[in-house]
Amino acid sequence: MREADPTLSDLQRALFGYDPTALEKNLIDWTRERWNWASRGMVYARKEAAETVEGVGGVRSNEGKLVLEVAARVAIAERELLIRALAHLLPEWLETTYGLKPVVSPPAATKE
Repeated sequence: MREADPTLSDLQRALFGYDPTALEKNLIDWTRERWNWASRGMVYARKEAAETVEGVGGVRSNEGKLVLEVAARVAIAERELLIRALAHLLPEWLETTYGLKPVVSPPAATKE
């Protein structure tokens, strides 16, 4: 049986524990629901991934280069999904947390 108080100190909480904020939780939930967007994004990131690893030295085989390209495609797809999540969730969070509302600029005048 444990005799010490099981409540974590501030230092222990900082080192061992982590309580995500509401924004973080919403970002994680939103991206989990749309993970298939990232998998589809890996298909479209082929050219960018190839360009990303093009100048990498020390790759001794085509398989090694392919592994690097796949890793780059995964990273690119994750970046795109996170950007979409932020664009979707951040405006509402800023409004509810800080009372900030987006400024809507009037449409640009067209030349006739």
